[in-house]
Amino acid sequence: MKGNQHTQPFNDLLMTLVINENELGTTGGNLEKEAEIVFSRAAIASLSSEKTELLIAKLTNSLTKETLGALVKDAMNTSVTPLPDLHQATGLTPSLLENIKNDMVFTNSVPVKSLLKLIKILNISLAKATAGIAATFEKLQTESRIFSSMPTKIQPAFKKGISQHAQQSDFRHLKQDESYLYQNKEALDKYTQRLSELYQQA
Repeated sequence: MKGNQHTQPFNDLLMTLVINENELGTTGGNLEKEAEIVFSRAAIASLSSEKTELLIAKLTNSLTKETLGALVKDAMNTSVTPLPDLHQATGLTPSLLENIKNDMVFTNSVPVKSLLKLIKILNISLAKATAGIAATFEKLQTESRIFSSMPTKIQPAFKKGISQHAQQSDFRHLKQDESYLYQNKEALDKYTQRLSELYQQA
């Protein structure tokens, strides 16, 4: 087992445990005892000052970005337009508006004219809306990559499909997930460009 300065103590502990258990002829006989010994030792790791500063900078930058959902939510809290009127004026269904507020949908999958009406009614500037759309896109892309890297058995239901037998089954009965159509930068750029054109014309 090849180790480095961070994992070597852990590897040494495992090797010692295996050797001791082999001498007693009881390897694998008490998994709880093995786990207790291994995980009772604290792992010691540290970042260099440069990496720490870089990590903090990236975290700060991420936390200060306002997503479209955050912008819409804040604007709705101060808006005098009743919610039913907002639905009627924009053509957005209650569920879709909730998804927009909670950053649960790729913005470029929302009808552009409906989004235009929404940000106009809520007095959200084009610059803020465009930056918010980009932040939402980045957030959803990151979440999508995280879910995709998870083992199938522990992925959320909406990523797994229909059942745990899907890997051995015919996928033709599953509804195709079209969200990937909105998960590319080119599609987002075209969407925001069209939004900008309509915003200037309105």
